[in-house]
Amino acid sequence: MKITFANNKVEKTMTDATLLVRKIGPQLAKATIKRKNQLESLSNIVDLFASGLDNPHWLGGNEFYGCIGWSITGNVRLILDTGMKPNESKLDYSLSEKIKIKGVVDYHGGKNEWLIY
Repeated sequence: MKITFANNKVEKTMTDATLLVRKIGPQLAKATIKRKNQLESLSNIVDLFASGLDNPHWLGGNEFYGCIGWSITGNVRLILDTGMKPNESKLDYSLSEKIKIKGVVDYHGGKNEWLIY
């Protein structure tokens, strides 16, 4: 799958392992790199959901509409933006071969704590 990034800061952090470790620590960085590598090996969004790898799931709400949350740890998620608009169907994006990494967030407990954004 072709990966793009929400902005230059996210791209720089996600493609520089040293910077990633400095920003989020070694264990979380290792798990995040693993997710990114897995994502690169998939052909499309259907493959992501079919992979059975750690609960990719569609998100809702204003900030996350059209995004997929993918578990990195129990509370931390890689946020993947499909670019889907509110009036479009998830099925329209299922075969998409490109996705944008929006960042890494802990959105549990009523908060959105962005670790990479």
